[in-house]
Amino acid sequence: MALAAARGDDAALEQLVRAYHDRVHRFGLRACRDAFDADDAVQEAFVKLSRRPDVMRDPGMLSWLFSVVKRTCLRLLRPFVRERRALGVRIEDDDVDDASLAPDVALERFELVRTVHEAIAALAPDERDVVLLRDLEGLTGEETARALGVSEAAMKSRLHRGRASVRAYVQKRTKAGA
Repeated sequence: MALAAARGDDAALEQLVRAYHDRVHRFGLRACRDAFDADDAVQEAFVKLSRRPDVMRDPGMLSWLFSVVKRTCLRLLRPFVRERRALGVRIEDDDVDDASLAPDVALERFELVRTVHEAIAALAPDERDVVLLRDLEGLTGEETARALGVSEAAMKSRLHRGRASVRAYVQKRTKAGA
């Protein structure tokens, strides 16, 4: 599919966009100020991809798309003086909707998901980006490092610090609530 798209096959390019759009858009929603900016950033990433047959043939294409989205979001945020609210806004996507769960179990699970999202939102931006790409998007360490333009060692260090911070935040909140 990627090779055909790289050769200019519009149908193959459309398949490629369909294959990656949801993951790239989810990342954009977390990295951008709002859904409108995320839409613009994702569209810009795929337009740039259509002009780069060399990237379409690369196995790290998804990482490249993430990095384009991140850079576009940062560019769109520059005019705004207020703080970036990347996470914390879209918790409703993680609502537990499993009718087989008891209400108290579903509530506990929802509160845990909300606490984890709060913890991720509270991370420093460099740690948050690594945690999002590795743990939520499922990228490999190499893909994550490439998407963020850092060495694998730097990525691992940020991931370790980010995970430790999330763990400490969740433990603190669950002890306080108990």
